[in-house]
Amino acid sequence: MKKLMRHLLLLLLAPCAASLAQGFHPGDAVHVNGEAISYQRFNGFYIEYRNSKGVAVGARGDQLELLTQLRNEAMDRMIEQALVAQAAERAGLEVAKEEVDSAVDELRSIFDDDNAFIMKLETEGFTEESFRKHIERMIAAKRYLDGIRLEASGVSDTELERYYHDNERRLTFPEQVRVRHILLTWKPLGKQDDRAAIREQMDPILERARSGEDFAALAREFSDDFATKQSGGDTGFFHRGQMAPDFEDVAFRLQPGEISDPVDTAFGVHVIRVEERQEPYLLPLEEVRDKLRDHIRAEKSEMAVQNEIEHLRAEADIDILVALGPRPTE
Repeated sequence: MKKLMRHLLLLLLAPCAASLAQGFHPGDAVHVNGEAISYQRFNGFYIEYRNSKGVAVGARGDQLELLTQLRNEAMDRMIEQALVAQAAERAGLEVAKEEVDSAVDELRSIFDDDNAFIMKLETEGFTEESFRKHIERMIAAKRYLDGIRLEASGVSDTELERYYHDNERRLTFPEQVRVRHILLTWKPLGKQDDRAAIREQMDPILERARSGEDFAALAREFSDDFATKQSGGDTGFFHRGQMAPDFEDVAFRLQPGEISDPVDTAFGVHVIRVEERQEPYLLPLEEVRDKLRDHIRAEKSEMAVQNEIEHLRAEADIDILVALGPRPTE
């Protein structure tokens, strides 16, 4: 119910504040199967939708295309909400009075007093009764889509196994290595070539490591990498793309027990010792069966919702009455 309330706030209350700032706009923005949505409500919804995308309006001319896209998207969302609410009414979905009471009370609670709440409703053209009806329709619309999701959520063993085999690449855990390293960071030493001097500092440390001294003890004594110093330079397992490229290139070339030559990165000079390697492996079906079933169920459910909305739009009589600008090209 908390998520629903946040959704209701977006649709109903945000436009109130926006409309007070924008002034009153008479007329309708769109008719959806004969249901009129006012320009005032659309404009408030658009402003909130735009803000939710982190877009602030400025004087830059290059924003026009983006703002046009957002106006079109906001209109699409409002049309879809109206279509789903109408479908819920045709399906005869009922909402208990107690549910509406709870939703209205939670919305009312964000205002300082009842007068402020009622004034907001009036600004949007609602009476308390029509506002309750609007809340009721939105709850029913959510329930309608939940029913669509539920109907599509079944996943047979055959579907699951086919999906597993079709996505083996995505389900293959990449090659990993676990290394220890010693880092001497780049820092000013007052030398003619500070970096060369730091590399020279690494030479005796590398010699001691290759002579058989405990690499972890050397890391705890000399390494400047405070994230791994106390653990003896142990990075834990990582796969390609998680470390500096030059560091990775060397780490993935070495075999367990091998110690690298000095390796320069943007952080400093490293000496690397590979501790373990894990070759790529396909996650066993039985290990991922439950999570994979949940993933497929979510995909099917959301696809069913999108298909239903597309069907409702295809069958609807939609008359957009305001200029939105050209639709962005695909």
